[in-house]
Amino acid sequence: LGDLEEEEADETWRLYLGFFLVGLSQPLYQCTPALLSASWFPENERTMATGVALNSNQLGIGCAFIFGTMLVSTEEDIVPYFGLLSIISTITFVGAALQFDDAPPTPPSDTARVIKGSLEIKIPDWMKAFGGNGNETVGG
Repeated sequence: LGDLEEEEADETWRLYLGFFLVGLSQPLYQCTPALLSASWFPENERTMATGVALNSNQLGIGCAFIFGTMLVSTEEDIVPYFGLLSIISTITFVGAALQFDDAPPTPPSDTARVIKGSLEIKIPDWMKAFGGNGNETVGG
């Protein structure tokens, strides 16, 4: 009975560690779509772009559940299934990394110009009261 309890305790901490590691990755999936849509889309398309990106994550999770049950029927099928997932993920990552640009060549909005660093903003004349000459610019 002692060995069984020790084995269950070992499996329990591994389970919690797995949940913890998955939880660490969530900010990447939840925050990145808003930043990408701000860089790549004009203001009137950002909500749709962010929604599509966030829901694509859920679609991927759903596909993993469907294909996982279709491709894994015995314990011996688990390792080849994870190998297949690893190969597909690696090929997709390499393809995206080779083709991905930080931002479009022409920023779609002023916000995207600020993110890219190509928007100049004239500081109003009231800045003269704070010691400036009124010709300062912010940005590059």
